[in-house]
Amino acid sequence: MRKIKTLAVILLLFISCNKKDKINHYLNKVVTQKELLDNGFYKYSSVYTPDEDDKINGGFKYVIKFDMYSNVKPVKNEEGKLCPTQLWHFYRKDSIKEKRNRDYLKNKLNNRIITYLFRNDTLLYKDIIVDSIDKSRKDIADFTSIDKIIKYYKSLKISIKPKIKNKETGEMYSNRFIIDNYKTRFYMDNNSYEMFVDYKGDNFHDVLNHIYGGYNCF
Repeated sequence: MRKIKTLAVILLLFISCNKKDKINHYLNKVVTQKELLDNGFYKYSSVYTPDEDDKINGGFKYVIKFDMYSNVKPVKNEEGKLCPTQLWHFYRKDSIKEKRNRDYLKNKLNNRIITYLFRNDTLLYKDIIVDSIDKSRKDIADFTSIDKIIKYYKSLKISIKPKIKNKETGEMYSNRFIIDNYKTRFYMDNNSYEMFVDYKGDNFHDVLNHIYGGYNCF
């Protein structure tokens, strides 16, 4: 994760409950923050200000507001702050918490974690993690192979093209595509996958490990 130096962090939370999610998150069209709230997503917001190295003439060079929308509900951490529910990186002493939270992931989220990140109200990325495929769920795409990915988008008549070559090796990336004009990357195995859509080329991808790993709130 790209390290962001901060002097102040403000965490805000707006909860949308009991709303049916009608968005097809596998389409790469840009969704609005209102659409996500209207479809039951939880909103987590942080304001970051630069540290001493980034000041200009004693003043701040910039202030950045991040808004994250997730289908993962908030819980209070040991410091009393509301954070996304921890879904991995448990330890032996956390066995009860691990079972409770993993049951939540399986039974309430259908093993799917959906995350959108906005910076200053502009959509940066979308990330979908499917921890384990439930083949009975028709609304959860099966992206466990390249052939299945290509078949899905072609069936919807959505443009999907191989991404450019690796600059170092000259070979085509096997898991990267331009889907509906946006760079899209897949990580997959036999029964799970992750889909990452980069809308602005900023690639904040590794932040997910911290958001749902119990390291920080957001």
